[in-house]
Amino acid sequence: MIRQIATFEVGGALLGLDILVIKEVYRHMTLTPVPGAPEHIGGLMNLRGRVVTVIDLEVTLDLPKRSGGEKRLLILKTDPEIVQYQSRGMLENAVLGEDIIGLLIDRMEEVLTIGEDDILSTPPNLDIVEKKLIEGVVKLKNRLVILLDVTAILKLVMSTMENAAKGESAV
Repeated sequence: MIRQIATFEVGGALLGLDILVIKEVYRHMTLTPVPGAPEHIGGLMNLRGRVVTVIDLEVTLDLPKRSGGEKRLLILKTDPEIVQYQSRGMLENAVLGEDIIGLLIDRMEEVLTIGEDDILSTPPNLDIVEKKLIEGVVKLKNRLVILLDVTAILKLVMSTMENAAKGESAV
């Protein structure tokens, strides 16, 4: 099966997500901090009258903080928006939830068209990102694209938020 992967940079790493889970890329954002929220949460944002929870991927993936430059926000689709793809055998394991989520990124790169056989397993020595958050990697001429498992990222962040609400430490 052919897939299109949107690639983007966060903390110096080249990352990718299936383009079918991305609703839009947003540039002009004003984030409202959430007191007491886990550090994974970059804040909340009003997007055309809807509240968006913003996940800071630098924190979530333990990547170096990049200062300067205008950040971008990848707005993810919700479960009702991807059900059409799931009924056709795509994004079968994706669980995005009902709430609007945004992923804070440094910048967009390109969209790659790949086959399933282009996705390699995660190298054992790849330690910049927690392996359970990675679907695999795609080799380019001189770089690797780390494909993120968006469902695993959302589960991790939600678990951290639930633990923080209970007064427990992060997982």
